[in-house]
Amino acid sequence: MDNQVKRCEGIAAAMRKDIIGLADVLNGKPGHWGGALSCVEILAVLYGEIMNVKTDDFALKDKFLLSKGHASMALYTAMVETGLLDRALLQTYQEDGSALGDSVAMNPELGFETSGGSLGINLSMGTGLALLAKKKRYLYHTYVLVGDGEMDEGSVWEAIMLAAHMKLNNMTLLIDANGLQYDGRVEDILSLEKLPEKLRAFGWKVTEADGHICEELLSALQQQTGERPHAMIAHTVKGKGISFMEGDYTWHDHVLAKDELLQARKEVGLS
Repeated sequence: MDNQVKRCEGIAAAMRKDIIGLADVLNGKPGHWGGALSCVEILAVLYGEIMNVKTDDFALKDKFLLSKGHASMALYTAMVETGLLDRALLQTYQEDGSALGDSVAMNPELGFETSGGSLGINLSMGTGLALLAKKKRYLYHTYVLVGDGEMDEGSVWEAIMLAAHMKLNNMTLLIDANGLQYDGRVEDILSLEKLPEKLRAFGWKVTEADGHICEELLSALQQQTGERPHAMIAHTVKGKGISFMEGDYTWHDHVLAKDELLQARKEVGLS
């Protein structure tokens, strides 16, 4: 476990450097910094240790769907740091015609299972992939990452009901619970009060973890769930790792000014 944790921590640290480095590529355009930085450790653990993605066999290759598609910088950098994506592609981020858009666009050749950005859709798609695997006896596992603000969407709860009804124990819902969304606090906009209890009432196995502690994430994701689908609530901080972004919903989509960029670069260890 110690070696796994250290590897994931190293991936996460490198991802934060890569994400802030993308400010140079954006060159004054806004980025979805807050939501990308909150899920860094989640993706570092998934791509670093949990998922089987280094195979071309559809029946064996685990599926990951980034439902909170605006956090694309986290996905791209996780894949770069684990050797699944060419680092040179990062330099094309948000360019016209680039495969690396502000929100993830479906591209199976690059490992992007679905498009993100229309919030609430990907959990339904992930449920479909998990059901396909059950029907065809495929061995892959499906992981879907949503934001807690995204759970305002009714389609999320329809998928939650269906997955439990179909006993899809081959899928995991990852909830990036940073408590903030585009225009304020989740609890003020549409409260998710007693979320663990709600998910259990819907028939899911529920675990919780500090979303920035790799050891806790690894332990939570490695638990057995019996016949139930698994929901992991990762308690995170929006903008984690950049002091002036942390806990500030306005960094959901924002331009980094020159002085802010200098400070951010210093805080992640970039020269």
